Amino acid sequence: MKYPGLFLFMALGVALVVTGCTTGQLDRAILQRVVQDDEPAGVSEIAANEVALQRKPLATMDPVDLNEQSVLRLAQAHSRKLQDQRDQLVRAGLTLFGTERDFGPRLSGTAGYVFSSTDDEDRETASVQVGLSQKLPTGGEVEMTGDWTGDQTGGDAGGDASSRARFRIDQPLTKGAGYRSGWEAFTQARRDFRYALRTFSLDRQDAAISTMRSYYNLVQQKSVVENTRQNLAQFEFLRKRSEALFKVDRAPAIDVLRSQQQELTALNRLTEVQEGFTIAVGRFLADLGIPIETEVELMEGRPELREVTVSEPEALELALDRRLDLMTARDRVEDAERKLSIARQDRIPELNVYAEGTLQDGDEDASKDAYTGGVSLELPLDLRPERDAVKEAALALEFARRAYEQQIDQVRLDVREAFSRLRTQRIAVDIQLKNIDIAERRTRNAMLQFRNGTLSNRDVIEAENELLSARNAWGQALVDYEIQRLGLLRNVGLMDLAVDGTMIELNPEEEQNDGMAQDQ
Repeated sequence: MKYPGLFLFMALGVALVVTGCTTGQLDRAILQRVVQDDEPAGVSEIAANEVALQRKPLATMDPVDLNEQSVLRLAQAHSRKLQDQRDQLVRAGLTLFGTERDFGPRLSGTAGYVFSSTDDEDRETASVQVGLSQKLPTGGEVEMTGDWTGDQTGGDAGGDASSRARFRIDQPLTKGAGYRSGWEAFTQARRDFRYALRTFSLDRQDAAISTMRSYYNLVQQKSVVENTRQNLAQFEFLRKRSEALFKVDRAPAIDVLRSQQQELTALNRLTEVQEGFTIAVGRFLADLGIPIETEVELMEGRPELREVTVSEPEALELALDRRLDLMTARDRVEDAERKLSIARQDRIPELNVYAEGTLQDGDEDASKDAYTGGVSLELPLDLRPERDAVKEAALALEFARRAYEQQIDQVRLDVREAFSRLRTQRIAVDIQLKNIDIAERRTRNAMLQFRNGTLSNRDVIEAENELLSARNAWGQALVDYEIQRLGLLRNVGLMDLAVDGTMIELNPEEEQNDGMAQDQ
């Protein structure tokens, strides 16, 4: 061999090129190709494509205005928890990608070079082997290999060289035969990725609801600060009024002391809620994934009181049709049925046929071709493993069916509980609103009678505290109602998220009309 070093260099170069082609942008390749080829039922294209986004870590950030939309966009771009969920889906895609490679064309190659030297002569040997194998839709496998070997001894200019091409096909006729049995791992891997994508879609919705809950609670805490500040101002006025009345002998000293003590209590309460609000803002920013030192401004007040447009029976029907976790439970029953069928097929004695051909070329004999074929039958002397596999698959099927039935009951309970809590929260909002009206009238009446000297300031203090509690309770009731409403939309499959993370509330009537228009 005249240029053995060059041959080795070329072989290594080919290996590096092949390796490099398999590593670039792997996660995006998984998510773009797999999702497009097999988009899971019930998962929107928005959720399928959003996973390719990456979190944008920040060291500093300009002041931001926080509202219902901006907090969801910030969480979408910077949330660490959401990025963890994306990474979990990427790992599921990597698993699927690896399984697909196992069932696709598998190319292999080796190259070798050996140099040996003795007192009598030098010897160089080089070899190259390339192989290609492919799983067939019938459950069989085809394999093609080719190898070349060159041997040079001493000063021989030509040397010896030989090459061989080999083709082999193996086809099971019983166990492992057919697409269902032979490609079961491939089928299950794709379905597992479908389940992972559904889970990711639900996790996104849960994360969005959690973000809105934290935001609304933050708005409510800000309102509590304002209410407490107003309460302090009222007690400051009451203390001054009590002192003035005491000077003209129209109020006892106990009223002055009571008002002074209540003012201090209100001041302490204001300090506590202010500090609590500051800490809550920092925690909220940390959850969003942005620096906790960022200056923020809450732009909106309490959530609006929005009614649910579907009835409880309609919501139950929608949930049974659209809930992603219920779809997964239903599909897992199909998985278990398929695995049981395969396990029963595998009890049949294994019968395989094969064919092989070899073409070989060499200097000594130009005709070394060979062709073989045959059949092999397994003699099942012990069928206990196969019987156990069938029993295990049957138990797995029963477990999947029970889990599906349990999930159906759980969906029904979720919808009923959601409507029950929604009604309760709606009543609570109305009650607290009435409490505010009553507390305001009580406060005005108590203050009027205190000024007239017919009541002590004790009644004014009680009325002011009740008014503060009613205002705070009403704000919290609004927050609880809105979060319960969002949870109901999630539970019945009427919620989706845009690419930027903002919520999309689906209208079943509009979707039905769009579907009818497309059918026409």
